[in-house]
Amino acid sequence: MFAPGHITGFFAVHKSKDILKTGSIGAGITVNRGINLNIEEGSGKIFYNKKKVNICPVNKVLTYYENFGFDKNSYDIIFTSDFPLGSGLGMSGGCALTLSKKLNEMLDLKINYVKIAHISEVECGTGLGDVIGQYVKGFVIRKSPGFPINVEKFEVNDDYYIIIEIFGEKETKEIITDKKWIEKINNYGKKYLNELLKNPTLENFINLSYKFAVNTGLIDEKILELCNDLKFTVGASQSMLGNTLFCISKKDTLNDAISILKNPIICKIYY
Repeated sequence: MFAPGHITGFFAVHKSKDILKTGSIGAGITVNRGINLNIEEGSGKIFYNKKKVNICPVNKVLTYYENFGFDKNSYDIIFTSDFPLGSGLGMSGGCALTLSKKLNEMLDLKINYVKIAHISEVECGTGLGDVIGQYVKGFVIRKSPGFPINVEKFEVNDDYYIIIEIFGEKETKEIITDKKWIEKINNYGKKYLNELLKNPTLENFINLSYKFAVNTGLIDEKILELCNDLKFTVGASQSMLGNTLFCISKKDTLNDAISILKNPIICKIYY
């Protein structure tokens, strides 16, 4: 079971008493590297890249499906990924989404597994829109928060490469629960969403993502320097919310872009 990595370029936070309507608006892209899930007979352990972990949204999903007869102490949940947790690439959301879908199938249920994954991530404070982006896939603009899903998806040609460089972790919950950060994020996020809807291209997406990262003050200084060095590509910015650079490049600038970075991960947009 696979879920793609999700890069959020910019967003705005929406909180509601109805958790299904809590989430974010904004824009992002999915990439062809992400989360793979296997479930094996075991003793209730959860592994991420062979390391035993405790992932809040995963625990929430497991608890939900226990109500339908899943014995979580009889299985081991095994996630493998090219990306670490906490890097702003939607890995916690991808874990919740793949697990919810897999358990839905194993138990032969007709439950909306996307809602379960989204609720789990919102309750844990690990994300607000990744699950929806990962479910829809591609270049996705989220026009309304949460459910019902209200997105526009745009096709782009295969000439684009996504280059990712991860510099460490960033705690999502600290940002999306801070009123000062939320005010700043929402002011720019809503503005740039309207601008992208008028001209929904990858070039405009990366340009607005860079403006969002800089104007909110969320961008890391090291990433900012690299974004300036990568101006010869389509563009570069910081994945939200993570200490991760992403760059959109065409083939003719790909090798030069890679040469600037230390540990580049090369992806394609995943549909």
